[in-house]
Amino acid sequence: MPQRTSNPRCPIRLGEPCTLCFPGASGPQDCGLVYLVQSDPEQREELAARRRERHLTRDLGVG
Repeated sequence: MPQRTSNPRCPIRLGEPCTLCFPGASGPQDCGLVYLVQSDPEQREELAARRRERHLTRDLGVG
């Protein structure tokens, strides 16, 4: 049975794959950029708003 390869998505650049853009990262789980965004309340809320907007747009079939 062939194994499927996991292609992690970047939690910051919504809809894009993780490109290991942060030096030393092996994926989103240890990415410094993800850590910085998640540790800043304003940035975390902005990202959450973008995710909500993206889900609404997808649910309505817009874009």
